[in-house]
Amino acid sequence: MPKTTPTEGKAAVAVEKSAAALPFIIHFFMVQGIGFRCTAYCDQQGTWRDALKNEELHGDVRILE
Repeated sequence: MPKTTPTEGKAAVAVEKSAAALPFIIHFFMVQGIGFRCTAYCDQQGTWRDALKNEELHGDVRILE
């Protein structure tokens, strides 16, 4: 098994951190709630956001099919 130098170890950590920072896949939906109907997505925290303004959608959100 080859030995790793300290710089190789740091590079491996940097690769792991950058892999975690990769963007997630966004699926857009037509949604409706009280007082709005728009294209939206659900972020990694489970919050519905307007696709154009990136603002949080409040209240119940229903996906339109």
